[in-house]
Amino acid sequence: MNHGDGAVSALTLTGNGSELVSADAAGRVLRWRRETGEALCSLLVAHKRSVWSMLLTPDDNEIVTAGSDGSLRRWNRTTSAAVADPFPAHDDWILALRKTTDGAELLTAAYDGTVRRWNRTDGTSLAPPLNAHDGAIRAMTLTPDDEEIVTAGNDGAVRRWHRTDATLLAGFDGHIGPVPAVAVTADGGEIVSGGRDGTVRRWDRGSGGPLSDPLVAGAPVRVLTLTTDGEIVAGCDDGTVRRWQRTTGKPVGTPMATGHPSVWAITATPDSREIITGGWDGFIHRWTRDPADPAVLRRATQQTRVDTAPRLEIRGTTPF
Repeated sequence: MNHGDGAVSALTLTGNGSELVSADAAGRVLRWRRETGEALCSLLVAHKRSVWSMLLTPDDNEIVTAGSDGSLRRWNRTTSAAVADPFPAHDDWILALRKTTDGAELLTAAYDGTVRRWNRTDGTSLAPPLNAHDGAIRAMTLTPDDEEIVTAGNDGAVRRWHRTDATLLAGFDGHIGPVPAVAVTADGGEIVSGGRDGTVRRWDRGSGGPLSDPLVAGAPVRVLTLTTDGEIVAGCDDGTVRRWQRTTGKPVGTPMATGHPSVWAITATPDSREIITGGWDGFIHRWTRDPADPAVLRRATQQTRVDTAPRLEIRGTTPF
């Protein structure tokens, strides 16, 4: 699967894993049949500028996109029709977008260092901006109970916030430089962060302490995902995917070259048998565990590409 010269910036799957939705740095969204790579719609030009984050509502009916134009937009997944008028969320690039479990609330985090909460249906603001970091917020997620927001920033910090009253609950300091990736385990007990310092770090959510020595990726980490069977999977700026057993910190297999110059997006199927990567090169690749040796990832048979004119937004010297 390929967006041509539009670097793939976000990937998400429908609940049953049969359909993949991708977004790129040219502001476009496309839907794919995951197993065959068949495009299921024409390219949807969602934003005039880059889409940096995207999600599906819990019923899979809507695609919500956020980009460097600072707006949030809602789309009918099957028809690509706009569900509502776009609404301005920030005066700066939106780099992360999340939803509450019921899909009623959207949260955005931006280059301006703030987190904002929105009513998804009417776009009204639910709280004043939360000034979470000095400088850009690179990544954000919610705990499974929706009670806490976890943010990671260009300042190297990872922080926990109470979602409704914006109280700072804890800070995790250890990374040197920007932290582009953060995730929370399904049980809510552990926070995992990936940094441009080439490390992945595990934090106890309750105590704020590290759960192990840093996991060394050997290259700047751009994205990560947690599988349902206990792996940390990181996509790196050198085009590799690296895997660890989360509880032991032991590497799973060897670093795998994806063919992407840099891995910009990553996700896993609900059963965790397949990992999907999107890259700077505009390609989307599917990887399956070798049945004979689950530590080995092998390229699935299908890849897809959609050609377009080259386009990429750059902000500052090293925005990503």
